[in-house]
Amino acid sequence: MSSVTDIYTKNYSAARKKEFEDRVREMEDGVMSEEAVASMVAAEFRNAAKKKGGLIGKPLGAGGLSNAAGYSPVMGNNKFGYPSGGIPVKKG
Repeated sequence: MSSVTDIYTKNYSAARKKEFEDRVREMEDGVMSEEAVASMVAAEFRNAAKKKGGLIGKPLGAGGLSNAAGYSPVMGNNKFGYPSGGIPVKKG
């Protein structure tokens, strides 16, 4: 569409880029600049993505990377005797 929308859509798929450009065209009213409209559309897209889930595909607040598949915390104490995220090891 233009260099303004290209800034916002450089990493989008072709379908997502077309959706973005269509939304910008729909919102353009001649009063606001194209950059302002593109910024508003980008904010809408970000908010919609947040509602779908976080970076690891979970709803926000449902856990972090410690709950990610394949991750297991190191159990016991580190070499300084402090807990390392698991159950402390009994010294004895």
